[in-house]
Amino acid sequence: MRKTTHSHPPVLTEDEKIIRLIQGLHHIHPTPMKAAHYQKLAAHLPYPSLEELEQRFGSWTNLLQQAGIIMETELNASERHTLNRPRPGTVSKTRWTIEQSIAHYVETHGTRVTIKRYSELRETERRMVSANTIIRHYGTWKNALAQFELTSNGCFSDADCLDGLRRAHAALGDRMTSQTYAVWAREQHAPSLTLLIERFSSWREAVRYYETQR
Repeated sequence: MRKTTHSHPPVLTEDEKIIRLIQGLHHIHPTPMKAAHYQKLAAHLPYPSLEELEQRFGSWTNLLQQAGIIMETELNASERHTLNRPRPGTVSKTRWTIEQSIAHYVETHGTRVTIKRYSELRETERRMVSANTIIRHYGTWKNALAQFELTSNGCFSDADCLDGLRRAHAALGDRMTSQTYAVWAREQHAPSLTLLIERFSSWREAVRYYETQR
């Protein structure tokens, strides 16, 4: 009997996801959509902001070209301007810098900034730039947080780390290893394995110190 194999669909990049979104929107839009129209949709739906699209693709019409909606030779300068023009009076209200976005997060959620929590906040405040925009600008999320003197590990004290080990040991018993602790810590939002190693120089030293404090 021939063994059936199942191929996994390719993982799309963020740009490819955006292009597919725009192509999907144009299935029900008879003419090339104006930036102002998309901006209105993005204000009420969980779509990337117009500002993010402009940062990624250079302009709204460049995105339409990459999505195959328009051809570069089809438009004159006036038509391109009409398509690219945002809603009147919205630019200053909607365009936030990375610095403003991070400041808003810190003001509302504190100095522990994970990609997940940042993205969740952005769902309710669309003026924030996306986590991907921040990563693209600084190279990595860790680099970005270092730039703003923030952390994704949170303000865990040594006592919090020891309490995390205590709770993990109670849950895992003799099965507690660095690997099982890492999984447990992610599920319980406890101090991460990386943080324990940073604080105590190694996993072994963290466990040794925990055992002396029991």
